[in-house]
Amino acid sequence: MKINISQAKREIGRKESFSFVGSARDVGLLDEQGWLDAIISVNGEVTNTGRFLEIAGVICAKQVRFVCNRCLEEYSASLEVPFSEEFREMTLETNEGDNDFSCYQGDEIDITELVRESLLLAEPLKTLCREDCKGLCLHCGTNLNLTSCSCLESIVDPRLAVLRQFVKKTEP
Repeated sequence: MKINISQAKREIGRKESFSFVGSARDVGLLDEQGWLDAIISVNGEVTNTGRFLEIAGVICAKQVRFVCNRCLEEYSASLEVPFSEEFREMTLETNEGDNDFSCYQGDEIDITELVRESLLLAEPLKTLCREDCKGLCLHCGTNLNLTSCSCLESIVDPRLAVLRQFVKKTEP
């Protein structure tokens, strides 16, 4: 995913739009679980601020597969991730240790790694197929979203059984 910046470099304040559509393979996400069928589109703008080129936009990933943390069912979802990065031209004075900006050479900036990192960082830590997911029965493992089970809800973990005495004392 390379952006041609030859026009944007010439004039301070100049803005150039860009757009890409690709797959997980195009951004190096083949080894990541769930990204195999994902369709990734990137829309953004390059702005010449005079001191650096700012690249900002939105990454949309569709058909990303996740596994629900409650019921363990696989489902597909979409991610929309905003991004912004500052790029300066590589010169002799450019300090390699300065991590506040990225560097480029020539008339192209490759944003493949920026897109890959943004998508991986945007993956939810806890994935749910839906907000009201009931999960699995703690005793028999039945998916409570699909059917109900005949397990007694009053079965209490033996380690917590002592706490039930406190509830009985406080009830009128």
